[in-house]
Amino acid sequence: MNNEVVFVLEPDAGRVTVEISQASGQAANDLAQDLGRRVDLNCAKPASDTRYLPVLQPHPATEDESKTDPFSIWLYRLYHNSVVDGPGRRSVIQTAGCSIRCRQCFVPQTHDRKNGALVPLSSILKEIISYGADHDGVTILGGEPFDQPEPVAELVSRLKDRGIHITVYSGYTIEQLIERRASSVHYILTHIDLLIDGPFIGSMRDGAGEYRGSRNQRIVGLTNQ
Repeated sequence: MNNEVVFVLEPDAGRVTVEISQASGQAANDLAQDLGRRVDLNCAKPASDTRYLPVLQPHPATEDESKTDPFSIWLYRLYHNSVVDGPGRRSVIQTAGCSIRCRQCFVPQTHDRKNGALVPLSSILKEIISYGADHDGVTILGGEPFDQPEPVAELVSRLKDRGIHITVYSGYTIEQLIERRASSVHYILTHIDLLIDGPFIGSMRDGAGEYRGSRNQRIVGLTNQ
């Protein structure tokens, strides 16, 4: 068995995150004994303590907000300081609603849009910008972001206008997304930096590698246009 372990050191925060997707359970337990208190987390599922505090809880857009910003997105939550949802330290926008609904999904509560709320993009952008100096980029995941391609495309446009690095997770493969031939999907794919594609498959979880949930998923580098 491949026992490769990846360490993410955060000296300013006084902590270390250990990627153990390619290590045995015994190796993980041994590390926990050596390093101290263990807090389990996964991509799209932050720890419950304050290191990944969901700082923006979804709330329905008010009438005034809807008039100010016609673009809203179904949001489950937004959290900061993630080091497992893409390269560096990131703010994470977690959408609500998923048509794929992978078995053994880590966050099945995001499958139903009713567990989130329609939130104006301006509110999301304001929150992202307020933490911009402390982060290396933004990750958009779900749920399934490509179930809302139009508002996600608008969100990507506003983030890119500010030079922000963007990673997107999707349960669809890039080939499936291209086959849609939808202008909003094309815009997203040509303006983000990384796509992590493919459904989560529980039987392929071991050895998935950095930032991925299962081995079938790929990290696709995309060239911005």
